[in-house]
Amino acid sequence: MKIKVDYNGQCILVPAGPVLDRLSDADGTKLRVLLLALAKPTAEEGEMCDTLNITKKSLHSALSFWGEAGVIHVEADETPEKKNAAKSRSKKADTAAAKKTEDAGGRVTVSRPRPVARAAQLPHYTSEEVASYVSAHTEVADLLVSCQQYMGKLFNIAEVEIVVGLLDYLHLDSDYILLLFSHCQKMEKKSLRYIEKLAIGLFDDGIMDYDELDAHLQAIEETSKLEKQLRRLFGAGRRSLTAKEKETFSRWAGKWKMPYELIEKAYEITVENTGGASLPYCNAVLEKWYQSGFTTLEQVTDAITQYRHDRDGAQDKKGSFETDDFFEAALRRSYGEEDGKEK
Repeated sequence: MKIKVDYNGQCILVPAGPVLDRLSDADGTKLRVLLLALAKPTAEEGEMCDTLNITKKSLHSALSFWGEAGVIHVEADETPEKKNAAKSRSKKADTAAAKKTEDAGGRVTVSRPRPVARAAQLPHYTSEEVASYVSAHTEVADLLVSCQQYMGKLFNIAEVEIVVGLLDYLHLDSDYILLLFSHCQKMEKKSLRYIEKLAIGLFDDGIMDYDELDAHLQAIEETSKLEKQLRRLFGAGRRSLTAKEKETFSRWAGKWKMPYELIEKAYEITVENTGGASLPYCNAVLEKWYQSGFTTLEQVTDAITQYRHDRDGAQDKKGSFETDDFFEAALRRSYGEEDGKEK
């Protein structure tokens, strides 16, 4: 395949080596920041945030990422006076942009600046402003119907105001918003204020792409589902998990992507050999399986069976799991180290 780039006499020079080295770790936001920085290296911070519709935190994170890769070099602002002057100009522009205007039909609309930094909450809209926005954007009515179905209730004016804020202030599209509501339904979160805080947090973290949001929310849902199962398995009940438990459960669900049946098997082995639900011991078993590339219970069972068959010539031989060389060294090392830290 050959790709021809139509650049009309202009092109962006990209240092191929360092970019390709970090390309697999770069998300959509980082790539957009890189392209804008290379295409317009004189752009101000606020201009870049406004152009890409990202927060300053996301911008700084992306610039730092490419800076560490040796792709770009970011110079600090020259003087505090210039910073203050820029803030003053930005504040005046925001104030002017927020003025009310009337269209040809006499409807009142409010033009607000695009957010480039996290706010504690969405701006307030009057009933008149909400009605005007919904009237001017016919697709909003269908969106509100779908959102109400996810929440299982009719929205009051304050709740409709939040949906309007997600569209008008954060500039989220309908599919993105519907995915948020679907997620909250699965998590049994029926408060629109919760959705508001979630959306602002995601915006602040630079998760603006639908696919990125989908992957992020799926990870949250899988972790939450697994946590409920692990609470029952380890007898945690409804009490708050300790920092160690949260870290360990998150590792199993996130980095290691362990299915519940593997964790349950490791738990049974742990109880058999320690007489209790030792989290460090169970983690040591799972770590060995992770390092060995085991992702299913069948793989673990086959590996244990094959090992015992090769060792003793008896495929169905039963014995203490702790005495098997297959896991013994790793368990003693990992369990001993973890257990020593907790004492």
